Amino acid sequence: MSAPANLGLSTYRWNNNVKSLLLLLAFPLLLAGLLGGIFFVFGLFIIGREGRGFYDPFLSFGLQPVLGTGSPADLALSAIYAWWPIVFGVAAVWVLIGYVFNDAIIHMATGAKPVERSEAPRLYNLLENLCISRGLKMPKLYIIETDAMNAYASGIDERSYAITVTSGLLNRLNEAEIEAVLGHELTHIIDRDCRLLIVTIVFTGMISFLAQMLWRSLRVASYGRSRSRNGGGAVALMMVIAAIALVIGYVLAMILRFAISRRREFLADAGSVDLTKNPDALISALIKISDNPEVPHVPSEVQQLFIENPPSGFDLGGLFATHPPIAKRIQVLEALGGTVPAPHRDAPDSPHALPPEMKSPWQ
Repeated sequence: MSAPANLGLSTYRWNNNVKSLLLLLAFPLLLAGLLGGIFFVFGLFIIGREGRGFYDPFLSFGLQPVLGTGSPADLALSAIYAWWPIVFGVAAVWVLIGYVFNDAIIHMATGAKPVERSEAPRLYNLLENLCISRGLKMPKLYIIETDAMNAYASGIDERSYAITVTSGLLNRLNEAEIEAVLGHELTHIIDRDCRLLIVTIVFTGMISFLAQMLWRSLRVASYGRSRSRNGGGAVALMMVIAAIALVIGYVLAMILRFAISRRREFLADAGSVDLTKNPDALISALIKISDNPEVPHVPSEVQQLFIENPPSGFDLGGLFATHPPIAKRIQVLEALGGTVPAPHRDAPDSPHALPPEMKSPWQ
């Protein structure tokens, strides 16, 4: 059974490659925007209606006015103009770090450990057979020791491609279900989803890191001033600036998240069906995974890699969700020929019964 042609897989993969390239090009601009935003807010507080008075922020930071107006916007543009080589240098170094160490960074964040064939022969053989069926080089295998059931694909090239599963998933799923999950994650690699996600995670992590470092450094710097007679106002000003910088950083990170389409999970599900010819196994796997998918120690930026990432409390009706609901994914899989297991379909009083919202319109 092949995935429907109208899914447009070739175009989708090409779009993922283009998005990855655009994010690489946009990253220095985002950092420059963060820098300009910080100085603009700083200028709003420092530059009053009657001018700069006794304090000249341009002189203090060694900046030459670009517009010559002495306004907050002038201060922001002057900072960007003066320090853009540093911004682009930081971006280039961070991209290099992300390229070389992306696999180590992700697996360190999740606590994943590499596994060889001798340690997990069943898992290794299932993935190897799927790769052979498509003529693919086998990605590395990792396991996270946790009772939670989840899995993810990572990496940006053949050197770093990897599939990670939790021990809870291996203990609870049968062989066909594990194969279906591996097919889903392998499709993410084929479709270049994991490359785009890794690029996004590296960039959002950098923006969040810089914003948090600014917050902490300002807190330390303001501590000494707060002990002076007139230090209270300066402390409040610096804390407000730092807080706004944090907001700017997280807004930019959220914008990057919207570059990632939730459609990727539907396509990866379809790809798993295409690889395994067993939509029933993936439906059953998703139902089991939905019982306990959360791996709390993993940062939220990395959780979007998982096969299932339940929405947080701040979701606004799914607006900020990284994954479509399991119910909708199961409906699509049923359209591809799958069937919900009878205990979940026909026994609403069972503790593992499928909720009403997961009932299929095709039943």
